[in-house]
Amino acid sequence: MENILYNYAGYQSQEKLRHKAERKQFKREIEFLSGGLLLYTAFLFIGVIGFELFQAIIIMITSGNDASERIREMEEHAVEAGGGMIIGVILGCIFMSLFFMKRLKLTEIAEHHRKMTPFTLLTVMSAVIVLQFIFTYIISFIEMGLNSVGLTTQQGIDEATAGSTTISMLIYAGFVGPFAEELIYRGFVMHTLQKSGCGKICAIVISSMFFGVMHANFTQTIFTFVLGLLFAYVAIEYGILWSFFLHVYNNFILGESLAFISEHISETAATIIDLALLGVSGIVVLIALILKAKKVLPYIRENRSPAKYYGWTFSTVTTIVFFVLNMLMMLLTISKLKS
Repeated sequence: MENILYNYAGYQSQEKLRHKAERKQFKREIEFLSGGLLLYTAFLFIGVIGFELFQAIIIMITSGNDASERIREMEEHAVEAGGGMIIGVILGCIFMSLFFMKRLKLTEIAEHHRKMTPFTLLTVMSAVIVLQFIFTYIISFIEMGLNSVGLTTQQGIDEATAGSTTISMLIYAGFVGPFAEELIYRGFVMHTLQKSGCGKICAIVISSMFFGVMHANFTQTIFTFVLGLLFAYVAIEYGILWSFFLHVYNNFILGESLAFISEHISETAATIIDLALLGVSGIVVLIALILKAKKVLPYIRENRSPAKYYGWTFSTVTTIVFFVLNMLMMLLTISKLKS
């Protein structure tokens, strides 16, 4: 009996040591990952600020007495210009590729497990449209709730829904931004989590949380988190090229192109187009849910991970710093409601 108790105590001790070693290794990977994201964010700011400084210097050299006025105009329209963002994400992507060079190969990011079928592609494209429609109403309810306590997030809503007004911003929002975000969040972040033992579901959820909060916009964060879940599932099962396609489809086709078309046709015609897209998409999603419903729970059960991985992730210093900084910027989109 004593031998049994002794062996059991030894087993418990080994389990505690194994658990401690696993936690230490996992948190080390997350610290590295979140630290990389903080540096990537710094490169974005460096790109934007550096580009504006470069423009200001050129203006001062070429404009003479009109320099101050032209610089003021440049600052007023800085949000509409995408040049700085393009430079920032290019620098950031180069840095992250070098940062993860020894831990994660680009070929690993491009791996996929299933072949994309036409029906699956149609389903996920339809799901994006349905999600956009649902969150249009959710954002309205959020704004109503804030208005009831004297606050508004209209600035954030305008930033999230406004179309591009310059070619550079169109290129960034429609193509460069989606490529960079897929590479970073569905590439480096999600695959690092999965390789660290987190599992598919955990990697999908946590990478989507990073992706959502990164937008630092109160209303956009909620939408991009849910959209990120869809993109992450597609990337992890069908390959990152498909999630990049969906991202461009969401930003350029549904965002920029439809907004441009709606501005150049009558309100009635725009409403008909929106309702037609929503109706067809809703039917496709409903059919897919009926056909695939039995596979959802088994997929979750097969790929879910213990809750400890979530706790370990959000108890690392760099992760906390990343989320706090972005949430503070998120609060800047909320202001007092003007009477």
